[in-house]
Amino acid sequence: MIKKLPENFELDRYGLHVRLVREEDAEFIVKLRTNERNARFIHATSPNIEHQQEWIRNYKEREINGVDYYFTFFSENKPVGVIRIYDIDYRAKKATAGSWVCEPELPMQIPLYILIICREIMFDLLGMEKDCFDVRKGNKQVQRTHKMMGAEIIEEDDLNYYFELSKAIFREKKNDIINLLNIE
Repeated sequence: MIKKLPENFELDRYGLHVRLVREEDAEFIVKLRTNERNARFIHATSPNIEHQQEWIRNYKEREINGVDYYFTFFSENKPVGVIRIYDIDYRAKKATAGSWVCEPELPMQIPLYILIICREIMFDLLGMEKDCFDVRKGNKQVQRTHKMMGAEIIEEDDLNYYFELSKAIFREKKNDIINLLNIE
C-alpha cells in the first residue's frame, strides 16, 4: 500500500518547521547547492534559478505520485536546509534520504535534526523499513554522522560508500542522539 504525504504537508518538530518544497524556494536551493563549501560533495547545480523552478515543477509530479518528496526546513521563519526522500520502493519498503544540504554556518544540531525528521517521515509516515543512500568518500563528516546514527557501509565504488540504515536501528539510536544534541 502506498502511503502518500498530503500536498499541504507541514510538520513542526525539534524547533524546526518543515514543508514540501515550493517553486518560491528555488533561489534558496540554488544558493545552498552552489555554495562552494556545500558543492564539494554533491552533484553540480545550475546557478539559473529558472532551471531550479522548472526542476521543482517536474518534481511536483513525482510528489503527486508518491515517489519523491523534497522538503524545505525553517528555523525562526528562515530557510536553513533541504533534503529529499526519493527512490521510494513501496514493495521493498526502502527509500533514499538524500540531497541533504544546509546553510554552512548552522549550529550542528540543526542539520542533524533535519536528518532525524526526514527519517521519521520516511520510516513512520511512509512506512519504509530501510534507508539506502550513498556518501562521497571524501565527505568524512557526513560519513561519521550516518555511522553515529547506526548506518552501515554495504558496498563501495571509486567515488562513494553505499550505506544502509534500518528503521529498527534508527529507532534504537534516535533518542541517544537527541539527548546528545540537547546537551550541547
